[in-house]
Amino acid sequence: MFEVGRMCVKIAGRDAGKKCVIVDVIDENHVMIDGETRRRKCNVQHLEVLEQVIKIKKGASHDEVVKEFEKLGLKALVTKKKAKTERPRKVRKKKVKPVEEKKETEKPKEEKTETKEEVKAEEEKK
Repeated sequence: MFEVGRMCVKIAGRDAGKKCVIVDVIDENHVMIDGETRRRKCNVQHLEVLEQVIKIKKGASHDEVVKEFEKLGLKALVTKKKAKTERPRKVRKKKVKPVEEKKETEKPKEEKTETKEEVKAEEEKK
């Protein structure tokens, strides 16, 4: 009953009342649909099966489904991709460790060593 290419009408959810085609059978309770609806996984209880069958392969792309819908005179849902915008990057705050104050070690004062000549020169001045 639920086979690839089978036309259905969605009876529940946001896309209720819109026609779709089964693109893939996931398990006995879920199928992948596409068409006038959004391409998505759907519960078989939310679908009403129609007699029409479209020739598409399992896992057909959205473009293939659109072409088949145009042959039947139906309009498939075509969404536009959102324009890519560049967002400002968040700058991470760095964890700063508290800086310990460096203790200045007192340097011993350099004593001026006087040469013998300087000592004699000072004595002479006095």
